[in-house]
Amino acid sequence: MFFEDFEVGREFVSRERVVTPSDIDLFATWTWAANPLFLSDGFAKDRGFPQRIAPGALVIAFAIGLLYQTGAFDNIVALASIDKMSFRSPTHPGDVIKAVARVVEKRESRSPDRGVVKLDVTCQNVTRGTPAFTAEMLFVVFRKT
Repeated sequence: MFFEDFEVGREFVSRERVVTPSDIDLFATWTWAANPLFLSDGFAKDRGFPQRIAPGALVIAFAIGLLYQTGAFDNIVALASIDKMSFRSPTHPGDVIKAVARVVEKRESRSPDRGVVKLDVTCQNVTRGTPAFTAEMLFVVFRKT
């Protein structure tokens, strides 16, 4: 989609994705986020969780990737900001997530070939029936040429 195609109020709903133990292991290894809450069921249980949890940054990355698959981000120049980020519930291995984004604002930018679109984004934990996180994300989007 180009800047002109976004309309305030339009909603994008991604397909679903299962968060696997391997996803968490690989992310923690690649980023050096070696927190035992991410890597050990026993440690997580000792801290009151039913099992280990996925890093929040991984869940954000998955949500953005899921939104890319809707076609909404085919002409994105940049993710300019993430505001009002709130992690609402943990995501565990085996949980199914999906992303929902609603256009709340669009405006001109300084560059004539781009515009700015603000989305309210929720990553929904389908398995638990709770939001994993909510945020406002600001994207710079190419205009049609």
